[in-house]
Amino acid sequence: MIVLGLTALPVPAQAAAADVVAAVKRLQSQGAAVKVYQRSKAGWPRDPRVEALPPRECGSRNDSPVVTGLAKLGRGGVVATDLRRQVITQPCPLRFLKEDAVNGDRRAADQVKIASAVHRMRTVGGRLYVSGPAYGGAGWRTLGKAPGGAALYGDQIIDVFDVDTLQFLVKTATVNRAGGTLHDADRRRVTKTWTYRGTTTFAALFRASKPFRDMLGGRLDPRVGKISFMWGIGTDHTGVPITVTTVWRTGPDSLPGGAVAATQFSWDVKASISAPATVGAGRDPYSDELVDAFRVQPR
Repeated sequence: MIVLGLTALPVPAQAAAADVVAAVKRLQSQGAAVKVYQRSKAGWPRDPRVEALPPRECGSRNDSPVVTGLAKLGRGGVVATDLRRQVITQPCPLRFLKEDAVNGDRRAADQVKIASAVHRMRTVGGRLYVSGPAYGGAGWRTLGKAPGGAALYGDQIIDVFDVDTLQFLVKTATVNRAGGTLHDADRRRVTKTWTYRGTTTFAALFRASKPFRDMLGGRLDPRVGKISFMWGIGTDHTGVPITVTTVWRTGPDSLPGGAVAATQFSWDVKASISAPATVGAGRDPYSDELVDAFRVQPR
């Protein structure tokens, strides 16, 4: 048995070891497409105005970004994506964000826009395209040059399709063995699986993973580097990734104080992702992804 939290999962007997690195290299060479379902949750400090309300009247500000869509692999990892992202914010915190926005708080105004609609992101040919009110309004807009996986990562901090990242994680894993039942992006059961798990720091991942360096804009605050997080990768019996999970908790003075990102993949899909027609340049809103809270801000 493998015990995850309080849940005991049966382990297949005498399972052959899977090799996730070899499997991802094979997927890259095939130009494979993958369906993505991702749900994240962040623990933000409670607004004092929420605290002042009667008990149980309001939920805390636990934003829950949901990302769905498609990605296509190629040489080096993710080469194109077409994704939708929606943030679920509790009613009372959202109400107070709207009040702050009316009073001229641009950060709050962006958060209201992010929470009010589905936003789309597409990376094609080394450029990032965005659509939605937080990015400037209706129609596709350009947001500059970006790696192929830029639209997929930012809530999830592990790029499981980057070989250097994978090799680092597998090398430092404290669990590398047969796993229990997984569910893919279509909620289908995968019973013959392999599990990798471990704990590392933002600083170690920053050194090993170019996609993570890209997420943080190429700069790491030393205080952020000390953050420790738990990670897990679940594959099928051939090593093909089915799930990726990261969990971290920082402290009472950090934004956010902790987060969980769980990503699921389905592989029996086809994808042709092309650059959309655009209506102009987009704008980059305040903190539209969890990792933005840890980026070094320009002076």
